[in-house]
Parts: sequence; C-alpha cells; structure tokens
Amino acid sequence: MYKANSSPTFRKPNSALVMMPKVGKLTAISRKIFNVLLHTTQRQVQALNHEGKIVEATHYFSARLDELVDPVEVGHSNLTSSAKKSLLEMRRTEVDWEAPDANSGVIWSNMSLLSEAKIVKTGGILYAYWALPPGLLGVIADPQRFTPIDIAQLSQLKTYTAVALYEICVRYKNNPTGLTSENDLEWWVDALTQSAPKIDPKTKKPKLRLWSKFKSEQVSVAIQEINSKSDIGIELIEKKTGKAVTSAQFKVWRKSVESGAITGGPRMSPELALIATALGLPLGDITSLIKFGQSESVLKIGLAKLEARIGRDDLAPVDSRMAYLRTVLAETNGFVATMPSPSVAVSLMPKAPADLPKILSYQEHRRLEIKAELLNVGKVGQKKYAELALEYLQKAGIATTTISRKVQSGDWMTGVLFSKMIEVYAVEQYGVNWGVAFDAQEQL
Repeated sequence: MYKANSSPTFRKPNSALVMMPKVGKLTAISRKIFNVLLHTTQRQVQALNHEGKIVEATHYFSARLDELVDPVEVGHSNLTSSAKKSLLEMRRTEVDWEAPDANSGVIWSNMSLLSEAKIVKTGGILYAYWALPPGLLGVIADPQRFTPIDIAQLSQLKTYTAVALYEICVRYKNNPTGLTSENDLEWWVDALTQSAPKIDPKTKKPKLRLWSKFKSEQVSVAIQEINSKSDIGIELIEKKTGKAVTSAQFKVWRKSVESGAITGGPRMSPELALIATALGLPLGDITSLIKFGQSESVLKIGLAKLEARIGRDDLAPVDSRMAYLRTVLAETNGFVATMPSPSVAVSLMPKAPADLPKILSYQEHRRLEIKAELLNVGKVGQKKYAELALEYLQKAGIATTTISRKVQSGDWMTGVLFSKMIEVYAVEQYGVNWGVAFDAQEQL
C-alpha cells in the first residue's frame, strides 16, 4: 500500500489504457480510484510473487479505504458512501478495452471492471476488498507493454474526458514523433466518453454522437485542463477527407519544467531507478540523495531494507517511505564502508531502525545483505544466477513462459525468479549454511 504523498507510478498495461463503456457509467473520480486500485493490485501481486506464492484469479486484494481514495483527493465527509458509489460503478460498468495503437499485444477485449467488491470494518478501520476478472488480473500482474501513469498527475484532472485523454496521450510523451495514433472520430468519442451511447428506439442501434459537438463541449475543455494542470502538453490535429473532418490524433510533448528539472545534476543508473520506482519513491528525491553524497551501493542496501519493511503485514503501514529510507541510510552508512568482499563469509549486522530488530531474523538480515551484493554485481554478472534460478524453477515445475522470457530480456529484478536468484547466489558465495548464524552452525 502507499500513501497519497508517495507520488506512485503505475505501470498500466497498454491494452488497458482505453476504456469504452458499453454498459453503465463511470465518473472521473471512479476512474481515478480504479487506477489506484489496479496499482495496489499490481504491487500486492509482486509482493506475493516475491514470496513464491501463486495468485489465483479468485484472490481478494485489499487496502484501507482511505488509501484508495486519498491519492485522488476525494473529500472524506462521507468516505464509505463515496467509496461505495465508486466500487458500485466499477462493478456495474462493462467496457471494451482497446490499445491506443496496433502494436500493443492484445488490442481488444471486453469485460467488467471488477468481479467482486466489498467494504469491511476491522478494528475501527474501513477496508476495501476486491477481485479482478482473470483476463485483467493477468495483464495487470505482469504487463509486457505498459505506460507509466503518475497517479499524482492524474489526480489533478477533474473531468472524465481529461482523465481518459491524459492516459492515452502520456504514452507518447517520450515518443520521438510526439504523435498519438490516428483514429476515426467515432473511436475518439467512444474512448473519451464516460458512458455507453444511448440506443435509438427506432433502429435499436447506438446513437452516433457528433464529433463537432463533443469536441466543443468536452475535448476542448479536456485539452485546456491537461495543458494547465499536468506534466504534458497536447494539441488536437484533425485530418480531413475533402472538406470533412474524418479522423484525429494528438501531438504530445513533455513540459519544459519537468524535462529541465534535474538536468546537469547527478544521474542514477536505470537499475536503481527501476527499484525506486517499483517501491513508489519519487526519482527526484532519490536524485537529491545522490547529489548529497549517497552512493548507489548504499542506496540499494537501503531500498532492500525498505522493501522488507513494507512487506511486513503484521506491522502498521510505513507513513513516509522516504523518511524511513533516510533513517535506514543513516544507520547503513556506519558499516557499508567496511563491508567485506563476497569471498569472506562474515556477517556485519548494522544497527537497524527502531522496529527492525524485533522484525527480522538473522536469515532475513543476511538475505537483505546478499540481495544488495547481487544488485551490485550488475546485469552481466546477474545473468548467470538468473539462468541457474530458471533451471531450478523448471525442475520444480513452476517456471512459466513469462519467467523464461524475463531471463532472456534481462527483466529479472522482481518476483519468484529474483527471489530464487538471491538464494542461488548466496549458496555459491557462502555455502548452504549462508542463512545460519555462527553459533548455530557450531551446533550442527
């Protein structure tokens, strides 16, 4: 789970960017909460996979109700009523999912947004529980092609058309051409409208909505809203056949303020950026830590400890992940300079933040240290352990085609594959008793 101020980035599958309601209606608030809900689902799936657990389609995901609502700035005057209304909209809305271009894997599917949803009060706190349709859960859990959606940016937009248009356009902000795909006008109307078209009582077919009216009433307002409140700028480009407008696309660019915010400053490796993003940490804050002297090796150790702390469901949620990371870094800096080489089987136990000693066992501490070592090996060195881990998972009968593909592509930083890589590395470097304290080893 994450707090509203953590600037989370959601890896939204391209095949789920365009939602065309066919039954029901979805408000702007409900669509934004739905993104938060999907992001929460994605992170919980990753945490379960990291533990080697398989997530079934019937699995219930959960979150505190206020943590689903806070990121999109909904008033809390009646939290239960507001959240219930949005969850009901998600349950009752049936949509066509379409990718914004023809090169994004699955380019069309049809389903409801949620399979089930409920609100439960436990210990005076309201929690939401939900289950996703199997097809949607599959692409959310492990997106092969995705667009980073900044929930904080999305929360600034108030109209449904602006939210829907931002999700489509932000995919192209780093594209060299800066142009979305060109689609016919009816496609854009369906993609940017919050409800299914009305049925003509005479023809029994959906009524066509005029582009000119929709553009003046909805699209123009959305463009102004995106240009004034988000991190991108957009411009409508209409295409004509003869004198009639028949199709449209959008020109997209990154705001200059964003692109120039940290130019000339310290840079981080793509690997470190990937780890920080997966934990929902603003890259600007990580860059600031590097600027003030933190090394990447120390940061990776700190991030590993933060990840372990977040995964403890028996403890209260971390209120501020950056504050917790800074505490860990302050403690870590006292021992990292004297950390031994992998060939020396010694455990240097740093003084941990206040709640860590009663949380982590010796083996869990060693696992964090070894994970940090493996992160410092680099991609070339890690590949050996990825292949060994894959071989083990294949023998155990739990290696999926997705896991095999991750090994080939070098995308092995999360899930059961990386968990097994840590163990393979630990056994090779320190032997089978890598997670056993010295006094315990003497008794073996």
